[in-house]
Amino acid sequence: MDSNELNLCLGCMNELEADGSCGYCSYGNNVPRVQPYLSAGTVLDNRYLVGRLLTYNGEGASYIGYDKVAHEKVVVREYFPDTFCTRSRGSDVVSVNPDCLAKYKTYMSEFAEVNKTLSRLRTLPNIVPAVDMFAQNNTTYAIYPYVEGVSLKKFLQSNSGRLSWDMIKKLFPPIFTSLSLAHNAGIIHRGISLENIIVTTKGELKVIGFCISAIRTSTSELTPELYSGYAAPEQYSSLEWQGPWTDVYAISAVLYRMLTGCVPTEAYRRIGNDDLIAPIKVNPEIPAGISHIIMKGMSVKSEERIQSITELVTRLFEQQENYVEHEKGATQTIPVQKPVTTAVSAKRNTEEEEQSERAKSITIVLLAACFVILAIVLLVVMFSGSDDDGAASSNPTGTPFHTTTTTTTTPPQNDSEPDQSTETSSTISGLGEGSIVPSLVGKNYNAVKDSIATAFTVIVTEQYDNSEFPKGYIISQSIEAGIQFNAENRPELKLVVSAGPSKLVVPTFSGLTQEVYLDILKSEDIAFETKTMYSSFVAEGLVCNTSVLPGETIDVTKNEILIVYISLGVDPATTTTTTTTTVTEPVISDPVSDNTSSESQPADTPQQPTA
Repeated sequence: MDSNELNLCLGCMNELEADGSCGYCSYGNNVPRVQPYLSAGTVLDNRYLVGRLLTYNGEGASYIGYDKVAHEKVVVREYFPDTFCTRSRGSDVVSVNPDCLAKYKTYMSEFAEVNKTLSRLRTLPNIVPAVDMFAQNNTTYAIYPYVEGVSLKKFLQSNSGRLSWDMIKKLFPPIFTSLSLAHNAGIIHRGISLENIIVTTKGELKVIGFCISAIRTSTSELTPELYSGYAAPEQYSSLEWQGPWTDVYAISAVLYRMLTGCVPTEAYRRIGNDDLIAPIKVNPEIPAGISHIIMKGMSVKSEERIQSITELVTRLFEQQENYVEHEKGATQTIPVQKPVTTAVSAKRNTEEEEQSERAKSITIVLLAACFVILAIVLLVVMFSGSDDDGAASSNPTGTPFHTTTTTTTTPPQNDSEPDQSTETSSTISGLGEGSIVPSLVGKNYNAVKDSIATAFTVIVTEQYDNSEFPKGYIISQSIEAGIQFNAENRPELKLVVSAGPSKLVVPTFSGLTQEVYLDILKSEDIAFETKTMYSSFVAEGLVCNTSVLPGETIDVTKNEILIVYISLGVDPATTTTTTTTTVTEPVISDPVSDNTSSESQPADTPQQPTA
């Protein structure tokens, strides 16, 4: 037998000792076959030695293997949906239930398509790609590199059960990047969890466990594989759309588990009674902004959730400092409310509404009284503060620079003590000789333009800016802040205002409807046109393509316009009736080739709602 010739342990594919024992594991080469899976020692494609069974699910089985040509360990993945097929004892050929042949072939086509796409992503270092694929035994096999390491679950067990945010933000960026690019290529994982992330012996993270979409949905014909605490709510129903936001939920749940040491509540239990505790309540050392973003990434309603990995990364690594926790957030305990009956709830809501209306009425009366008193006080101040000629007395708090009735010079207002006048965006300490030039860099031009126009002759130049200045904000000023000047001469002040970035990144469209995607483009100031096209893979009304691939950029300076293609569904002129012809040996094209059959299902066809 080949295994004896190679002198390998079929449990770990390491070389056996001289006495035939394995110094690495306790597996014995005489272990009986696990029905209905392949027996250890089987050779596939005259190249791959099959070892022990590693895992299996509703899609198929994975075995440790050995590549006799490359002389290295591999993982052999066999398409074997056990609800549609079986294997006779002593035979390697898969027997398909005749009533399930069409479904068997459809899912096998998707299995092939997923692995073809993964093979094209072989340059991504944090995703384990398919390196070979072939048909044999009336099924299909995919070959993956064997990754030496442990699952993230075991890694955490050896690190006190959780990690700090400082450690996570060093480990996870490559994972985020790889998942985002996989989404752009049309692949949604749907099974991200501690079991499907490997920590290698080099300390790197790699994602494994990509499968067809059907086994990651509880209502499909296949035996589902949903990871408790990590599966998104839409995976428990065939009536909900799945997309990149499904993986956002899972990766957010992984972060929740790593930071708190606790597995999140199962998604389906949160529907109707969301009692998930915020991470910061479990572990006060977690930054408040990070806790808030993770909860947003795990929103029960997919439309309220962070929609893409790119958006999640942006919030985690760029915006967490902008989030301010409620002042009682670190100590306030929020009890989980018990559900009440509809009648009691309705009565309580009615009482609350009546109390709210009474409070509003009282508030309005009080505000009106305050305005009357304030008006009287102002009139008294005006008449008492003026002399016989009607000249206004000096203003002890400083004069707003748009007022021209005084030449009194006062120092600039301190940021901690804002000017009490109506102008709050910027101040100059008087308008005559000795006025002070305000600091305008970093301010919104529209907010200060009316104020500075009274003291300066303003010349504005717009400039595309790819740094920290958003569109409409002042990048530079020709006169340095703090310099004294004579406002009566209206000196020339040149301002450079940001026109926004010169290049805009095209967002991902996978699984998005026309309305949602166009709203995203509008919010990011990307000029676009829409066109329609028939698609065999994308449902009607969804975006199926763009003239510039997601992740690449549009050059605003060249007035580039993004063409958005909207699917019309399957072309009726090309629709054919499927015949039930028995195929005993499926023919699968080379996984690296781009010439795929038009009948193959894409890896990320949006899941259609079914009755």
